[in-house]
Amino acid sequence: MNFIFTFRKNPGGLLPDTKTAALFQILPAESLGNHSPSACDMSYLDISGLGPAEIKKAALLLKKRCAASPWGIFDPRGLHEDPASFFFEGASDYLGKTASGGLSKKRLNAAASWRGTPPDGKAAPPRTGAAKAPAIPPKKSVKLSPGKFEGWKSIRTGTVAPFLFLYIALSLKGSDNPGSRLGEKAFTLIRGRLRELLQQRLAGTSALLWIESESNFLFLIPPYTAPARAALTAGLKLVLAAPLAGIENLGLSEPVDFTAALHYGKTAFQAPGTTGTVISDAVNFVFHLGSKYAEPGRLTVSEDVPAGAVPPGLAGLFIPAGEYEGFAVRHSRRFTRAAE
Repeated sequence: MNFIFTFRKNPGGLLPDTKTAALFQILPAESLGNHSPSACDMSYLDISGLGPAEIKKAALLLKKRCAASPWGIFDPRGLHEDPASFFFEGASDYLGKTASGGLSKKRLNAAASWRGTPPDGKAAPPRTGAAKAPAIPPKKSVKLSPGKFEGWKSIRTGTVAPFLFLYIALSLKGSDNPGSRLGEKAFTLIRGRLRELLQQRLAGTSALLWIESESNFLFLIPPYTAPARAALTAGLKLVLAAPLAGIENLGLSEPVDFTAALHYGKTAFQAPGTTGTVISDAVNFVFHLGSKYAEPGRLTVSEDVPAGAVPPGLAGLFIPAGEYEGFAVRHSRRFTRAAE
């Protein structure tokens, strides 16, 4: 069964599509405290008209009541600024503006099973040991600057300096080449949307879109603690929210993943668009790491990324993933039933 808990006094127009409405039981938010879903039930919170504090309080209660079942957020006007934050808190789905156009039972079942609730309704056993995983060990005793980044104009062209390199690529299920899969015209449109999405998600990291090719993006992150931690968190949120982003932001009707890799090293700085002559071991390595070793649906981190780039409490989300080109690397855990 699918539930929507709403604070609306008149929820009659909540789901204008009659076929979609038939898939849900709409309940007043006041009854959420007594909600006792089964493992195969999917429960949504309607956040229409709620302020940040109200959303946080209600979402925490929903998460508590759905400890053994999937839950999601219903935002029919698509007004929330950071939908990925709900996935980061454990949500299985986010229904935005596209929900008003109609939803299928298959679509809802896919969301319910995404975090590991199989069709028989038996919740997957909880994973243990994540919080005890060791921190990502830096190969060198590199420390990030605690100061404030003065902006990209403060770096002179040709200056060799340390940076964090964030590689991101779009992956379609069952295809290594999104361009050939979608067609040149459609892929050009999707790339524009993807560029806008990435820049929006990395807005708080001082990231610079440095190199862009047909199928991937490379961002420079200044070697300061605050933007480095923000970039790593944004990378995790991005791979976690890929199912939502593919539908809501890219306009695709098929599942997508993001492949992301983070590395630290030095390179000569050049302005975007003039990087054709850049020769750097660090740049070469992060492209190799992202395109040849990183996996869709994960953030892969090299051992050269300083430990200070990992926000407190997130180190346990990474697991050893062997060695690549002489660097020990770690993958972020998969947030699915089949994950480690």
